Amino acid sequence: MKQSLKQKQKLSLNITATLSKQIGLLSLSGFEISKRLNDLIDQYYEEGDKTVRYFKEQYLVDKYKYALRFEIKDHMDQSDDETSDLRQNLLNQLEISPLDSIENLVGEFLIDSVEDNGRLDPDLDYQDIKRIVFEDFDFKITDQEIDKVLKIIQNFDPPGCAYRNIQESMDIQIDNLDLSSQQKENLRLNLKDILEEKISLDMLTQELRDNLSKLTLHPASSFGDIDSNYVRPDVVARPNGSNWIIMLNDDLISKEFLEKIKTKVEGENIKNEEAKSFLNGLERRQQTLLMVSEYIVEAQKEYLRSASDKNAISNKEIANRLGISPSTVSRIVRNKFIQFPEKLIPLSQLMERRINKHNEGTDVTEERLKSLILEMIKEEDKKNPFSDQTLSRLLGENGVVISRRTISKYRNVLNIPSSRVRKT
Repeated sequence: MKQSLKQKQKLSLNITATLSKQIGLLSLSGFEISKRLNDLIDQYYEEGDKTVRYFKEQYLVDKYKYALRFEIKDHMDQSDDETSDLRQNLLNQLEISPLDSIENLVGEFLIDSVEDNGRLDPDLDYQDIKRIVFEDFDFKITDQEIDKVLKIIQNFDPPGCAYRNIQESMDIQIDNLDLSSQQKENLRLNLKDILEEKISLDMLTQELRDNLSKLTLHPASSFGDIDSNYVRPDVVARPNGSNWIIMLNDDLISKEFLEKIKTKVEGENIKNEEAKSFLNGLERRQQTLLMVSEYIVEAQKEYLRSASDKNAISNKEIANRLGISPSTVSRIVRNKFIQFPEKLIPLSQLMERRINKHNEGTDVTEERLKSLILEMIKEEDKKNPFSDQTLSRLLGENGVVISRRTISKYRNVLNIPSSRVRKT
């Protein structure tokens, strides 16, 4: 047997570990991104920074939602008009509380600083309260005395309002449950273990699950319009005439916040290339998400006005128009949500694949093809119904190039029998 030596040329693309991680960022959900960012912040920031405090507080709310899913309810029941004002409701309870004049003044100031969502204004400065009390009563009060009044207000109905962080609100709500001390402590410990991913929901007893359902992440939800979405949208769409203005949801991760974190990380003497790579990748992710979202919404604007069916739109089409790869488009729309004035939907829901491949004829989607088949069969001569081949030909004459096999497939999906069975 003759032996020979052959050489073959092979072209391959080696993806570095850094690039691989940045590509992986594209498909992460908003919560997964904020989790990574929270871990990074813990390395470089002190709790004293106001913007960081706000981020970590919102992240904790999302962590509760993510960990507990729908076990903690949003309690969005409508209230009567007489109780629609949260602050007035708290003031009414303050008036009948056994507090002296100074404590009442402090209470009024604190209640006036409660935001519509029930949270205490994070910019509230106790020094302002001290100054007003001194001016009115020529009396100096301490932070502890202010905290005492705040604690009373936090236990008003609904309990947990005027909270400084969501953990404080949850603790107060648990304190107000009609449970024994042991049951409350047990609920707190299990809640903590779930957040720390030591246990899962399905490991809880039915009693614990029932008690969890009595808590709410929105203690002020029955007063006015409170956004109680389980999912935090990645993109927000606002109508502008017949068009849409598309924005990234900066409620949690704004461009300015990212710049601040990036400056802090780059200013550190400790070299952390992984952290810098993550932030650079996150910036590109946000830019790509905005760009792709704008294109998709523009392509579907007639559908969003209920003026037409969805247009066929593919990853490849978006990629060609925007100068990115189809795999990038596929990743960036995965696990992302877009908020419209009346609904919150997955971004991928606005995409609809075309049935007629190879760019033949007019684009047609699954839903549109099913509608066309139904319309044609409805108008056919019942004594001489259209065969699948005839349907294919008639559609082709109208610019919709579809094979007989595809017609047969979607006719079966619609539970429409063959022409032979339909014949009367």
